[in-house]
Amino acid sequence: MSFTFLSPAWLLLLLALPALWFFPRPLRGKEALQIGLFRSVVLGLLVIALARPASLTNDSTRHHAIVVDRSPSMNTSAALATALEADFRSASDSDDAITTFEVGAASGADPSANSTANQASTSPLGDGLLQAARSIPAGSNGAVTLITDGLATDKRWGGAIAELSSRGIPVHTLRAPGLPADARIVGIAPLAATLRVGTNATLEARIVDAPAAFDLVLVDGDVELARDSFTRAADDAAEVTLAALDFEPAASGFLSIEARIESATDLGRPENDTLLTTLAIQPPLRALYIGSRMQRGDEALSDLVGPGLELIPTSPAELSANDNLLSRADLVVLDDAPASTITTAEFEALQAAVTEAGIGLFASGGVGSFGPGGWHNTPIEDLLPVEFVQKEEKRDPSTTLVVIIDTSGSMGGQRVQLAKEVARLAIRRLLPHDKVGLVEFYGSKRWSVPIQSASNAIEIERALNRLNAGGGTVILPAIEEAFYGLKNVRTRYKHVLILTDGGVETGAFEPLLRNMSEDGINVSTVLIGSAAHSEFLVTLANWGKGRFYGVPNRFNLPEILLKQPTTAKLPSMRPGPHQVGGLGGKSWWGDVDPETLPDLDSYVETTVKPGAHKIVETSAEGHPILASWNHGLGRVTTLTTEPTGPASSSWQAWEGYGPLLARALERTARDSTPFLFSVERTDWAVRITARSRFADLDQSMPGARLVQDQGPIEFHRMAPGWFEANLYADPAKELRFEVGDVNRGDLPGLLVSLAFDDVAAEFATDPADRMNLALLSELTGGSAGSLSGTTILDSGLPPIGGANAPLRMRALWPAALALALLIYLLEILHRRLVGGLLSLGRSSAPEVA
Repeated sequence: MSFTFLSPAWLLLLLALPALWFFPRPLRGKEALQIGLFRSVVLGLLVIALARPASLTNDSTRHHAIVVDRSPSMNTSAALATALEADFRSASDSDDAITTFEVGAASGADPSANSTANQASTSPLGDGLLQAARSIPAGSNGAVTLITDGLATDKRWGGAIAELSSRGIPVHTLRAPGLPADARIVGIAPLAATLRVGTNATLEARIVDAPAAFDLVLVDGDVELARDSFTRAADDAAEVTLAALDFEPAASGFLSIEARIESATDLGRPENDTLLTTLAIQPPLRALYIGSRMQRGDEALSDLVGPGLELIPTSPAELSANDNLLSRADLVVLDDAPASTITTAEFEALQAAVTEAGIGLFASGGVGSFGPGGWHNTPIEDLLPVEFVQKEEKRDPSTTLVVIIDTSGSMGGQRVQLAKEVARLAIRRLLPHDKVGLVEFYGSKRWSVPIQSASNAIEIERALNRLNAGGGTVILPAIEEAFYGLKNVRTRYKHVLILTDGGVETGAFEPLLRNMSEDGINVSTVLIGSAAHSEFLVTLANWGKGRFYGVPNRFNLPEILLKQPTTAKLPSMRPGPHQVGGLGGKSWWGDVDPETLPDLDSYVETTVKPGAHKIVETSAEGHPILASWNHGLGRVTTLTTEPTGPASSSWQAWEGYGPLLARALERTARDSTPFLFSVERTDWAVRITARSRFADLDQSMPGARLVQDQGPIEFHRMAPGWFEANLYADPAKELRFEVGDVNRGDLPGLLVSLAFDDVAAEFATDPADRMNLALLSELTGGSAGSLSGTTILDSGLPPIGGANAPLRMRALWPAALALALLIYLLEILHRRLVGGLLSLGRSSAPEVA
């Protein structure tokens, strides 16, 4: 045994004891010394009592806490549990402290019974373990024995297990026999984070002990929303069966539905065959429809995509005039809207809405969009995931060339050879669809080469080689011959080229050449040799609206211009049909099979930009039909065909076109709120979390309010892009919230928190939430067994744990206080009795004398 002081600092007051002998006055005499001694002892004992002395002795008490599950699921094992309690008490001795706790006891327990078991009659397993831990004094040895089937209705046992494990107290578990198979729905939840009106929603139900064949039904009041049949394989040993059911919400709001299982076999307890839940169905997406070329295009598009998209016909002027219009929209559909109908300011307003506010843009159409619609060099061009393709065709118009060569005597020698070279160069510029003729004059005229196709190059070359100089110079008849020959020719251009040394006769050249020019025949002249007669040839060229060329030698051969090639833009709409193929994952296609895509009638040719991805492309050329990418905070998707026009008539007859188009629009649109909201409940505490989708935006602030009382809820910024709000609510009540961005002026989103979200009904517990008794015993150093075998008590009480050398503390300060009081009373008696008698004897002595 040892002594200790719990508050030793009070012992410093003992230093003040000598002051009693001098205050309020010094003590002298025998009686004063006796009084000072009494007072010193009393004060010393009081100081010792304040220091709280205690004695420490070894504690041999063994504390056993028994936690018995009395819930209805344990009814078949109640007798075994009661017998085990009796065995505990019979096996214990006087040094054992046994305390029993009951959890989940029937509400009919006797409230007048003063027992620990009755006090915990409504506690779950976690609370029962916590009370058992608190019944074992700190620092003492003990053990906990848990008798249960493990079907806890909640999972709030973490704190109790942590405390028992840290103190080294083992938990011995005895599992009760399981209940007969009872088909029950233990949970139903949507697979998607957001459910929206008009779109397909998938709910997954968790069914325990499902029969071999059953139907899962979704019911809204008296209306059956969906039904499907499921089978469970005979060799499937899984305790939980997952069954998914699809349905399409018809209206937005909070939808209370009932999931029910039906089967020809016995399902067990009928109250477990149904499960109620509430779904938050978000309102349709708001889309601004801008289109002028397709009449009633918004109505046709709305019929295709269904009620999940609310199309609002909008004029381009409203984009810049109404600031709230774009801020309250989730998507802009630009359908066959030519650039001539949209101003630059309106394009810029749309560009800012996409890049800065995250609004989606869906651009589609044919001749009124993309390159054909004049979107080139507009702010919208940079937003799109495709580049415009505008091909040009180079057109070389047909030409007929008649070459008139002077072969008179004056052209002898090198001059006729120069004339031949110039003629060859001019003829080589002609294409096979052009025509050429050759007239020589040497006093008379002659067709050396009648007008024919320029592709007969060999014959034309032979005719040129046969030309020789000799004779007089008479050019007018040759020009007339060429004029008559060209009158019956049908080509775009007609040209006469005169090659001479200029020594020609005089005549009526001007009327002839002017008539030729009026008929579309141009006359050009080439001076071979010296420039003595160049002035005359220049005049001829002016009359014939041609050109004049001078060739003094073979080193200065001219380039004869006979025609000017032109270019023309080819139409960007490519008529079909075109075979197309699908790309991308299930997020774009959903339940639509890309292999069933029909041929497309026509489309606008474009190329995909780097960083964008194609969802649909043409099989032969790889041209994008449906493409998308992120631009700034928003997403932009293009459909390079008319969504509802004749260019996509074959797609409109395809049953998968509407779902594909609706999914593409939904993927493109921004969500109704830039925040992801979630709610957590623990008893009465409710915490709403809002996480920003677009990083930490200063202009965005989450907002929420309870639908029940319309009360606003204040959020606090916890971290960049992370906000929280806290409130208190009855856990037995369902909570419905409207959520969104307060800066947008409304709260369009919906959020629901089910009542008793973390507590299950007694017979509707999910095996995934079952308490793992074997793991619990392993973590705390206990043993696990079955209630029927009771192996824990085969060798006496179960092992205990805790402190290595537990001590029992006995407080001594009450004894010090009692002793101080006793001495204080003795001091009073001493002063009143003994001191009084002595003084009385002394006062009567003189009288006797």
